[in-house]
Amino acid sequence: MTLTARTVSDILTQAGIKPSAQRIAVMRYLLTHHTHPTVDEIYRDLLPEYPALSRTTVYNTVRLLVESGCVNHIGIDSANSRFDGATHPHAHFICQRCGAIHDVELTLLPQPPHGLSVNDTQVYFRGVCQNCQTTN
Repeated sequence: MTLTARTVSDILTQAGIKPSAQRIAVMRYLLTHHTHPTVDEIYRDLLPEYPALSRTTVYNTVRLLVESGCVNHIGIDSANSRFDGATHPHAHFICQRCGAIHDVELTLLPQPPHGLSVNDTQVYFRGVCQNCQTTN
């Protein structure tokens, strides 16, 4: 799928969010940058293209996107809130040396006990990535 402004606008509209240039830019960024960025990283990267953009606008947009289910807040990094545009069930791996976060596809997701309603599942792996292992 090509992520044109129109495509992203449609995604936002379907989620009940009124599209604006800033919201489209933030959503497109999260859908195309699989680095699990922080609000500050999103802001810094979008600022050259959107000089009137504020950090508060990015924060409020990300919060709205999380509330609507368009993106996920992931709590793998204890120092920073990170966000993920991939909302399908998957796990995350964080390298304890370089801090890189990688998606990990799940082959089996445990089922909750009968009668419980699950709203969110997060699975994390911590360790050392291949790149850090080879540059030891």
